Amino acid sequence: MSNIKYNTAYEKTILSSFIFQPELIQRYGHSLKYEDFYLPAFGNIFKTIMDLEADDKPIDEEFIKGRMLAAKTFDEMAMLDVMMVNPVANLSPYIEEIKKLSQFRALHNLGVHLINEEFQEVTEAINYAEVTTKNIIDMNLSSDEFNISSLLDAPDGETEFILKEWLPLPRGTVSLVVAPGGTGKSWTALQMAIRHSRNSHHKSVVWLSEDPIYESKKRAKSICEDILHSVFDVRGVDVVNKIPIQLIQNKKFSHSNFYKIRKNFAGYDLVVIDPLLAFYGGDENDNSQARMFMQPFMDWASEENICIVFLHHSKKNKDDSMRSSARGAGAFVDAARTVYQIDKIYTNKHTGALDMDNAHMREFMLTKDNYGVIRLLNDYKVQREITPKKSARVVETVYTDYVEPKIEATLI
Repeated sequence: MSNIKYNTAYEKTILSSFIFQPELIQRYGHSLKYEDFYLPAFGNIFKTIMDLEADDKPIDEEFIKGRMLAAKTFDEMAMLDVMMVNPVANLSPYIEEIKKLSQFRALHNLGVHLINEEFQEVTEAINYAEVTTKNIIDMNLSSDEFNISSLLDAPDGETEFILKEWLPLPRGTVSLVVAPGGTGKSWTALQMAIRHSRNSHHKSVVWLSEDPIYESKKRAKSICEDILHSVFDVRGVDVVNKIPIQLIQNKKFSHSNFYKIRKNFAGYDLVVIDPLLAFYGGDENDNSQARMFMQPFMDWASEENICIVFLHHSKKNKDDSMRSSARGAGAFVDAARTVYQIDKIYTNKHTGALDMDNAHMREFMLTKDNYGVIRLLNDYKVQREITPKKSARVVETVYTDYVEPKIEATLI
C-alpha cells in the first residue's frame, strides 16, 4: 500500500474551509466528488456538506454531525481532525492536488484489476483499460466547471469605480501605483484612503511597511488640514503597524499567511499595500512566482468587490514612453487591471531640474487601463496635489553626474 498516493492534510483543509466559510461551497464544491477523498470518513463529511447545501441548511458542526449520525456515517475523530485545521480562502491549489492524487489512485486500481482479473481475450482487457482510462481523465473535469453560457444571456453592467473625481480605481480587482523612491507613494496611499473613507463612508486600510506609524499620522494630519483644508478627521482609515508578511517562501505561495491577511482585512473596502516587494518574498524577476503571488489578491478583490492597490517601485532608468516602468517581473503589471505611474514635475527632465512652483504636485500617468479609467480621468496624464505646499523648502543638492548643483524640493 506504500505506493498509494494521498494527502489527507489537503483534504482536511478543504473540508474545514467549507465549514468555516460556507460561501466557498458554491464556488468549489461542485468540482469535487466523494471519490476524490482518500479516507471514506472525509468523503462522508464532504457528501454531508453538499447534501446540507442542497437542502439550504446551515453548514456547521452540529448539523453535519446530526445528518451523519442519522446516516450512521459519523466518525468523531475524523470530524475533530477537520475542525482543528485552519481554513483558507483560495482552495484551487488544494482541490487540484487531491483530484490529481485521486486519479493516481484510480490508475493504481486499474493496474491491480488488470493483473488480477482473468480476462478471456486480450481485446476485452484493452477495451476495459480504455474505458476506465477515459473515466479517470474525466475525473478532473466538471460539466459546470467553466460556467459556460451564451453571451446573449450575460448580464449587463458597468465597472464600478472609487475616487472618481480624483484618481479613479476600479472595484473588484487589483491596481498598481508605480513610482521611484521619494516621489510620494505613501502620501498618495494615505490620501487615497482618507478621500475614499470620507466620500463613501467605507473603511480603508493602509499597510505602509516602510514608514513608522507616527510619521503616517503626521502626514494624514497634514493631508486633512493643508491639502483637503478640513479638520483632522480620519475615521474609517486604519493603518497596520506590523512588519511585512512575505507570501512566497521556497518558491511556493503561503496560503496560510495570505489567509491571515485576508481575514484581518475583512470589512475594508480599500486595501493599500506598500511596497509590493516587501510582501512578495520571491524572485522579483520570475514571472511564474509573480503570477502565483498576484492571483490570490485578484481572487480576493473579485470575490468581495473591493479595491486592492499595491505601491511598487519603478526601474532606475525609466523612459518617457507610456509604458509602465514597474520594477521586476512583467507579471505584476499583467495581473493589475489599472496601473498609474507617479513622477515629479520637471522643467527639464534631461538635467533633472524640478519645477519649484509645483514641488507639491505630482504627475500621474495612466500606463494601463483595462476597465475604462480614461473615461473618468479624461487624459492619460494628470496632476494632483500630493504633498502640502507649505512644507516644501528649497535645498541645494549636488549630484556627481553634473558639474552644476541642482535645486530640488525636500519634505520637512
